[in-house]
Amino acid sequence: MSYSFLDLVRMVDVIPYQEDITSSAYFKRNVYNFMSHDLSFQLGYLLPIVVEQLAKEPYVVTVNTSERIVSINPALNTLELRNEAFAKLALKWKSSELFETLKGWRDELYVIYSGVQTPYMRLERAMCPLMGVVMYGVHINGYVESNDSDVPLKIWVPRRSATKPTYPGKLDNTVAGGLGYPYGKFETCLKECYEEAGLDPSYTEKNLVYVGEISYLYQMKANDFETEAGLVQPELEYIYDLRMDADLIPHPVDNEAEDFKLMDVDEVIQRLKAGEFKHNCAGIIIEFLMRRGIISKEEPYFDEMRRKLHRVLPFPIQ
Repeated sequence: MSYSFLDLVRMVDVIPYQEDITSSAYFKRNVYNFMSHDLSFQLGYLLPIVVEQLAKEPYVVTVNTSERIVSINPALNTLELRNEAFAKLALKWKSSELFETLKGWRDELYVIYSGVQTPYMRLERAMCPLMGVVMYGVHINGYVESNDSDVPLKIWVPRRSATKPTYPGKLDNTVAGGLGYPYGKFETCLKECYEEAGLDPSYTEKNLVYVGEISYLYQMKANDFETEAGLVQPELEYIYDLRMDADLIPHPVDNEAEDFKLMDVDEVIQRLKAGEFKHNCAGIIIEFLMRRGIISKEEPYFDEMRRKLHRVLPFPIQ
C-alpha cells in the first residue's frame, strides 16, 4: 500500500477537530476528561478501561460518570502529594499487571504542567499514556549536504531494534528521546545523541540547531476506545537539525537501533509512503521536507498538513 503525505500526517494527529461536529461528538462520548484537583484545567483524555480502574481509587481521583469527568482528589493539593499518590497507584497497577502499557516501565519521570514552566505532577513515563497527559520529547534530523547536484541532501535513518516494546523494526528519526525529569531539552539532545548514535557531545553541541516543535493528538488505533491501542496521547516534540560531516558515521551504543543507513531524499520518501517509519517520526520527517522546500507549498493539502503537525493542544504545556 502507498500512503500520501497527508495520509501519514493523519496517522500522527488522529483525534478529530471541533469543527468536524459528528466525529468530534463521537470522540467526546467515548472518553473522559481528566481534570486537576480544583477543576481549573484539563490534564488529558481517559479511556473507559482506565476509568474503570481509577474508580476503585477514591484517595486519588473522583469519578463523575454522568459528566464524564475524572478529577484528582481535592486533598492532593500540592505537587508532592500528587507525586506520591500517583507513584503508589502506578506501582500498584504494575504489580497487578492491569495494563500492557506498564510492561514498558522505565523508572523515568515525566513532568505534567499546570501552566508554562509550572510543574503540576511528575509521573512514571509508562503511566503517562494511560492517563492521557501531554508527553514531551526531542527529535533530531541528522543530515548530510553535498555539492552533488544530483544528490544534494541525505538523511541518516536508523532502524529500531526488533526487541523494542513499541514499533519494533520500524524506521526512526536519526535520534529521538523522551524528555525525562530532571533533564532539559538541550541536555537530553546531547545525552540521546551519544546513547543512540555514538555522537560526541562536543560535536553535537557545536552543530545542533533548534528549529521549532510539532504537536498532535495521537491514537495508535483511531476510534478504538476499548483497548490500550486507543489510548489518547497528546505529544509535543522539540525538533532539532544536525548537519553532519560526510565522514561521520553514527552507530548504536545503547542498542535501541539495529543500524543506521544514509538515505537520499528519494529513498526516504519512498519508505515514508510505504509506511516503514514509526508514525510520529514520519510526521517529523515530513515537517523537515516541508521546511526545506522539498515538499512544496503547491503540494495538495499542504496547509492542512502544517496545521495538523502544529496542533494547539487543549492542555497546559511546558
